[in-house]
Order: sequence, then C-alpha cells, then structure tokens
Amino acid sequence: MHGLGTIFGHEMRKILKDKGLLLGFVLLPIISLALTVTMTFLQPKTNSEEEQDVEVYQMYFSGMQIGTYNIGTMDDHEIWVKPTSMKAEEFIKTSDFQKCDVLVDFSEVTDPVKKTDSPCVRIYYYEHNTISNYLKMSAESFVRDAFANLTKRDYEGVQFREIEFVDIKEKEDSNLLIAMLLPYMLVLPLTANISNFASDTVAGDKSRGTFYQVMLSPVKPLSLIMGKVLSVSVISLVSSMIYIGLDVVGSKIRKQLGTRDLFGFADVHITLVQVLLILAYTILLSYFFSNLGVLISLFCKDVSQAQTAQIPVTLICTVSALMSMFRFGVSPAIHYFIPVYNLCLIFQDLLNGRASLVNMLNVAVSLLILAVGVLIVTLLTYRSERVRA
Repeated sequence: MHGLGTIFGHEMRKILKDKGLLLGFVLLPIISLALTVTMTFLQPKTNSEEEQDVEVYQMYFSGMQIGTYNIGTMDDHEIWVKPTSMKAEEFIKTSDFQKCDVLVDFSEVTDPVKKTDSPCVRIYYYEHNTISNYLKMSAESFVRDAFANLTKRDYEGVQFREIEFVDIKEKEDSNLLIAMLLPYMLVLPLTANISNFASDTVAGDKSRGTFYQVMLSPVKPLSLIMGKVLSVSVISLVSSMIYIGLDVVGSKIRKQLGTRDLFGFADVHITLVQVLLILAYTILLSYFFSNLGVLISLFCKDVSQAQTAQIPVTLICTVSALMSMFRFGVSPAIHYFIPVYNLCLIFQDLLNGRASLVNMLNVAVSLLILAVGVLIVTLLTYRSERVRA
C-alpha cells in the first residue's frame, strides 16, 4: 500500500479547495438547523403527557385464542379486546402497541414449553400513562373474572398462580420516532455527499487533463484507488455527522422551548454500544458507496457527467430509506440481504432493541462482500481502454 497516504492527502486537499464545499459541508446543515428550530414556533405547546392520536383504546391478548369484541367506552373512545399472534416481547416494540394500550400475556400459562410450576399472567402497560394505567386495572379484573370461562373449552385444567405487572418504561418507546427517521436522515445525506465528492475523483482528473499523469505515476493502482475511496468516505462521514449533530442540537432546543420534537432526538435513550454499532455500519456503508462512486467516476469524462450518473444510486438509497420508514413489526430474514434496505432495517432494530446477532452479521458480511467486489471491479477496469477514453 505504498503511496496510500500521499494519495489520500492529495485527494483531501483537492476536495477542501472546492468552493462548493462550504455550501454543502457547512452552510446547508446550519440552514437545516435554523429551519427546524424556526418550525418550533409553528408547533403547539406540549402537555405534561403526550396526547394520544388514536381512535380506540385496546387490550391485546397474547398466547390465547379469543375473539375481538368491544367492552365499553372511555373518554368517547371505544375499548376493544383483540388477540395477537406475536410474542409479547416483540409486540410491545411494534407501532401497533400505543402508550394508552395494555397487553395481557398468557403464554406462560398456555404454552407447554414455557409453562412453569408457578405460571403467571403478565400485563404490560405504561405506568406514566393515565389511560394505560386504568386499562391495566380493568385487564386485571377481566382476567380474574373471565379466565374460567375463557379456559373452560380450549384450555381446560389450565391454572395460573398470580398476575405480574410489567411497566413499559418511557425509554422503551422513546426511540420509535428516531428509529423510523434515522435511515432517511443518515443514509440519504451520506450517499448524496459521497455522490458529490466521488464524482471528482477520476472524472475530475480527466476534465483537468491530469488523468494520464496519475496513471503513469509509480503509485500502485490499489493504493491509488484506495486513497480516493478513503478520502471520499472520510469527508462524507464528517459532513453527515455535522448534519445529524446539528439536528440533535435542534431537538434539544425544541425541547427547551416546550414544543414538539419533530425528529425525536431529544429523548432518545441509547447506549454506547448502540452508538458504536450504528457508527460501524455507517462507516461500512460509506466505504461501499465510496467504492461505487469511484467506479462510476471512472467511466465518466467530467464531473457533471459523473454527478448525473450517480443520481440512480442516490434514488435507490432514498427509496430504500422511505420503504423502511413504513415497515411494521419484524421483517423476514431474507430482507436483511437486500443492499441498503438491510442497513436501514438494522439501524431501526438497534434503536428498538430487537437486533439479532444473525441479522447483524448478515448485513455486515453482505455489505463488506459488495464493497470488496466493487473495489475489485474498479481495479480491473482502471487501465481499460474504455476508462482512458
């Protein structure tokens, strides 16, 4: 890798001399921050407890086959009992389960695998939500009074010792908004920056007439290409981190002003491990798309043509991020092999606390294989006649 540092430094200096960098690298994130903070004055003041924009209140039952029916009304909202086939631990993390709802879990009582010597019924609720707290008491009464009738036919002989209440802390739900928005807010600016910076790596040399000089240099092709790829990755990551960092500041300001946090950064509960994992996947994505950006730039005659050729890549990333925003529940394992979309899913899973080791490895390995594959193709085509033309 002789000469890698030299090429990296040269590419960084070339990027930093670009006058358009000031707008895309610094001014646009600051303008975004100013706009989002300004929007706070258009937002209504928040109450001490978030208003629930729901039509009905629901008591879900897991681990038992029951019908769906109405059991009354409260505050002009109907209260419905509904079954769910999902495991309780997974269901409470989905967008279907609202802060005003309650989930009654019978799985320990009815599932022979889970059944213990002292089975209990668990009721999941939000302690700090008035509606959920009220429904918790209704659910307890409903379970004790109606359990015998519910089990007479389908679960004869099934008994439970006690009812256990599980308070779903606010932090379990506070990441839902940012988990939905983060793929779009992180992936899109990152890939857009890469498309912008990568366009100048080779196509810029061609338009300036320095491409053949670079090709005849004693630096090996691997070091040359890697230097360009790493410079694009680093500058794009820094720019994107500034963008996200300023949005975090905007969320904090909105919270201090007592207005709604549009992006959900202010109350995010995230561990250092989650931050490091998200950063690691972001670096991997940046490396993959930087390789792809340099490859595209190889086949273009000037920066303008390269930027146009990069548009489909940015559009694919935008569509993938938008699709992940409308994802509900747990995705099938096969979805974690779809490039870019799988990374959006893993970002959401990490924030929602439901990322499995298998899915994390699938995403990391698949992206790494793609990045190395693109790098190999770039090296093979670097000295081709089509590239020189």
